[in-house]
Amino acid sequence: MSEPAHTAFAKSNFSKSGSSGLYDRARPDYPSEAIDQILSRLAAGSNSTVVELGAGTGLFTRGFLERAQQPSNAGKVARLVAVEPSEGMRQGFMNKLDQSQGTIRVECEDGLFDQIPVEDASADLVVIAQAFHWVGHDGRSAVKEIARVLKPGGTWALIWNLENRDVEWIAQIREKYERFEQDTPQYRLGYWRSIYDTTEYESAFTLPTESHYTRALPTTEDLVVDRAFSKSYITALSDAERDTLGNEIREVVRKGDGKRWIDKDQGVFEYDYKTDLVLAQRK
Repeated sequence: MSEPAHTAFAKSNFSKSGSSGLYDRARPDYPSEAIDQILSRLAAGSNSTVVELGAGTGLFTRGFLERAQQPSNAGKVARLVAVEPSEGMRQGFMNKLDQSQGTIRVECEDGLFDQIPVEDASADLVVIAQAFHWVGHDGRSAVKEIARVLKPGGTWALIWNLENRDVEWIAQIREKYERFEQDTPQYRLGYWRSIYDTTEYESAFTLPTESHYTRALPTTEDLVVDRAFSKSYITALSDAERDTLGNEIREVVRKGDGKRWIDKDQGVFEYDYKTDLVLAQRK
C-alpha cells in the first residue's frame, strides 16, 4: 500500500532541511518545564524505555536526554528509541548526537507512526514532538500502533512549538509563509484532533490533558528567515519563490511592529513562542 501524499511530501522535504543542517539551526528547543512534566510520569528508578516518533534531527531528544540526566530524574530512563522516516533527518540526528545521554542507550531507527520497530507493550513512554499533525484527518492506524507498543499505564505525550501570533510582527510573518501550506496538515489546523472521536483512541487511552507554556527566545533577522525556510512547504518552493519570500520576511522584521530588542547593536531581539503539551495514558 502506498503512503499518503502528505507523508511522502514531509519525508522528501524534511530530508533536505535535515541533512543540510537548516532544520536544526533554525528550530527552537523545548521548555525544560514541559520536558520535566513528561518525565514526571515515569517512576524514579524505573529504567524506562522511551520511544520518540518523528524524532527529526533530535532537537527534542537532546533536551530530553539532558533533563533525564538531572538528579531529580536519575534512573527514570534506560533506553530511548528514536524513530524517524526521513533519511536526511536521521543523518542530522546522528550528526548531532553526542555522549550527553550518559548511561541512556539511544537508538535511531527508520519507521512511521503506524510502523514502529519495537515490541508489543515494550514502551513506558511514547513522545512525539512537532510531528503528529502529519497524520492529517485519519490517525486511527497511528493510534492503534502507539497503543500496541505502550505498556498498560504508559504515557503518550504530544508536544508542539508554535510562533506566537499575539506579537504583531510574528503574525505578519506567519501570514507571509502560511499562504504556501499547500493543504499540508499543519498543527494549527487541528486535523489531528480527529483521533479523539475514534474507537481506536477511546478503547485504548484516557482523555487527554493539555498544558501550555510561553517564552521568548533570542533571534536575529537571518534566523527568522531560516525558521520560515525550515518548513517543509517552503523547502518545496522554487529558489525564486523562496528569495521573494525571504525579502518579504526581512521587510516585516525591519519594520518591527511590536518587536522587543535584546541587543540592538548585535541585531538580537525576542522571538515569542507558545508550546502545547498533550498527555494521555494507556488504559
